[in-house]
Amino acid sequence: MSPSNHRFLTLFWFLVANFTLALFIGSTYLDFVPESISLSEWLFSQLAYVSNFALIYFVFSIPLFVIAGLVPSMIFLRGLTGTIFALFNVTLLIDTIIYKLYRFHINGLVWNILVTEGSSDSVKIGGATVITFVVYIVLILLFQVGVHYALYRYKDYFQLKVSGVKVMSYALLAMLGINLIDKPIYAHADLNNKTHITRYAKLFPLYQPLTVKRLAQQWGIDVNREFDYQVSKGAGMMNYPLKDVPISNSEKLPNIVLITVDSWRFDMMNDEVSPEIFEFSKNAWVFNNHYSGGNSTRFGMFSMFYGIYGSYWHTILSERTEPVLMESLRKKEYNIGIWSSADLSWPEFRKTAFIGTPDQIYDRIPGNGAKERDIQQPKLFDAWLDSVGTDQPFFTFFLLDAPHEPYSYPKEFVRFEPSVNDINYLNLDKHVDIEPFFNHYKNAVAFSDHVIGEFLHVIENKNLMDNTIIIITSDHGAEFYEHGYWGHNSAFTKEQILAPFILYIPGEKPQTIDAITSHMDIAPTLLELMGSDSDHSSHSFGNSLLSVNFGDQNYIVSSGWGESAIVTEDATLVFSTETYNLNTFELRDKDYELLPSNEYSKYFKASDVNQVILNMGKFLK
Repeated sequence: MSPSNHRFLTLFWFLVANFTLALFIGSTYLDFVPESISLSEWLFSQLAYVSNFALIYFVFSIPLFVIAGLVPSMIFLRGLTGTIFALFNVTLLIDTIIYKLYRFHINGLVWNILVTEGSSDSVKIGGATVITFVVYIVLILLFQVGVHYALYRYKDYFQLKVSGVKVMSYALLAMLGINLIDKPIYAHADLNNKTHITRYAKLFPLYQPLTVKRLAQQWGIDVNREFDYQVSKGAGMMNYPLKDVPISNSEKLPNIVLITVDSWRFDMMNDEVSPEIFEFSKNAWVFNNHYSGGNSTRFGMFSMFYGIYGSYWHTILSERTEPVLMESLRKKEYNIGIWSSADLSWPEFRKTAFIGTPDQIYDRIPGNGAKERDIQQPKLFDAWLDSVGTDQPFFTFFLLDAPHEPYSYPKEFVRFEPSVNDINYLNLDKHVDIEPFFNHYKNAVAFSDHVIGEFLHVIENKNLMDNTIIIITSDHGAEFYEHGYWGHNSAFTKEQILAPFILYIPGEKPQTIDAITSHMDIAPTLLELMGSDSDHSSHSFGNSLLSVNFGDQNYIVSSGWGESAIVTEDATLVFSTETYNLNTFELRDKDYELLPSNEYSKYFKASDVNQVILNMGKFLK
């Protein structure tokens, strides 16, 4: 056998071994294929799974076979291929972990975390996770060494009576064969809006779908475009606000205290977990059906301060556009203080919501963990009020971080047991006992409740309750596999986007509101309390909670990284905010179970959906 042929065959078997390993690691994605599905759905999911990795490995193999033909050194070839496929399989492992927890693959968000200053404060991984991951990496490296050793030690068993060129040809034909089956299935399903089939393509990283709609139209074939909506992106520059927002010249302006608890979900506002807040809420407006504008801190807080959809985040960030609310506060000469136990460099609120008040941001609070930083905030607030005085109105924002993973609280707040202190994310799935993790989270919420009680004591002790508006809410919620998801930033379940919301207005009688409201209503409400015009359409998609006719709004919009959702009491419609093409939407019922796409009209008016899509271009030039 010629040396080049030997190199080709060695590389071939190495590719086969690593392709098998990739299928094994990637089998995690198949865990998300429901058990009770149609034969066509099952067939496509299995074929797409194999073809996805076949295509990836074929692309990888081309330059390697070229190198094998040109470079005579087997040592170099083994070292190169071992390194490349070790890196590939480690990356695949990371992707499966991310997908298992959050239902998205390695994307711009992951890259944003890696390269942005301050992101490490928001992404914390415990020791158990690190140790398990290191073990997996070692096993992958040992696999590469083992394969190379087997190919060298037992090389006579792996020789084929065909040339290396023929081996490459056979591999190409096998790859093409599997792709010539699954790709037409996808194209046919996409052409006929069979989203119950096309949705499985999202399971696999780098899956390349085949679409033929444009070609079908050119051939005169009638294409169902019921779900096609397009947003006019214009030049991609902001036109926000559409006009100046006047504020009255009233000298009597209210103080505003906005307290946000990271990951505090709606059902944790009760006398068992949050007794201090629950008692305070008896004298306030309590909103029982209030939604965050996002399933993560980035989009939840964005909707809170800007009052517009999270789809505008990237444009706002690139142009460093200040929200109307903060600009108005500055114009009215409010004393402004921004405190956060997490670094506001990530997400990039220093460059967005608070870009106009850089000297009023205090997010470098010393302390070991969120528990030590959170507990200081009421004391810092007290001292700050002493320094600036209360002759001028003040606006303060506080972000408490204890209930954000990995959850942080003093030992005396271990009230719910059994509880765990270190979460191994690599072993998490819907089959594990969630109670210890959920109790760990509840203890952190109970601690945050105590901290908020301290804030309220400061306000009371300084006799400020009669002229201070107080809002207590969260940026988003947290899920513990109630619907098959973990944490947040992964879906638009009520556990992730339904938020507690308490609004205290001096002199207003307490009431409970069950109508649908959202974080996009916060900025219009505060602006109206400051004396602005009641028409907020020039800068917000929300309504003032002072003047809104409760019950008129039958849906809200919430955003994530690359996706948005239109949410009603009975259903959720999830679609891409990268393509704005609803042919790939997901329709889910109130329990977040998938529904057939053809039931779309039972839950949503086409006019409402169209209006949402149009709104995504409203503030673009």
